[in-house]
Amino acid sequence: MDFILIGVGVVVGVFSGFFGIGGGTVSVPILLYLGFDIKQAIGISVFQMLVSSYVGYLIHRKHQTYATSDMKYFGYGGIAGAVLGAYLVKILDATLLAWFFLSLVLFTLIKLFLASPIPTKEEIINHPIYTSIGAGIGVFSGLLGVGGSILMTPILVSFLGFPLKKASAVGLYFVMFSSIASFVTLSYLGLMDFKSGALMAVGSVGGILVGIWLMNKIKITHYKQMLVIFYVIIFVATAKKLIIG
Repeated sequence: MDFILIGVGVVVGVFSGFFGIGGGTVSVPILLYLGFDIKQAIGISVFQMLVSSYVGYLIHRKHQTYATSDMKYFGYGGIAGAVLGAYLVKILDATLLAWFFLSLVLFTLIKLFLASPIPTKEEIINHPIYTSIGAGIGVFSGLLGVGGSILMTPILVSFLGFPLKKASAVGLYFVMFSSIASFVTLSYLGLMDFKSGALMAVGSVGGILVGIWLMNKIKITHYKQMLVIFYVIIFVATAKKLIIG
């Protein structure tokens, strides 16, 4: 199982770097198929996201993909929201959590499909709005064990005028904040599988380097198409697990 988790980490890392996600949208369904329950999967996913998102941040900082002086406000809100979401994991039913996860993926898929990969309006820079958005997404992040970027990216593109690739990079940056809060809270609540999370994290470091390199190489129109296909696959896989078992 150890080598399987490392291998899963590599795959998750590639997806994380390429699509700008924390990796929970990939790792949670895979971990469910491997026999972990939803709460175990959430804890392992958060551990992996904590490491991979930081590595992604270092890479994007080197390439100056975005200005952290503005984007950090998403993170500030995300920390507060993620703490609340992580506490809700303790009291909510596991099946309900899984259906929340599925609903989130469906919403994101619809918004992403309708959004234009090229901005149709001027990018909005507003720190209070950034903080509010971060807080709302942070609740989902802590609750479902996902970094939050699968919800963040469509919001930035659809409502705030961000270019698609920049929105993906900012989404991964947001994951760094939300995963720290979720990691600390879940650890305190005794819901963290440190060994399994660390194994996935090790694999994800190499994967995220490859994923970001691929993202910078692909055309924007093809990138959006692949992003939509990716969310469809995640939606179908999770729905099958919930409905069929």
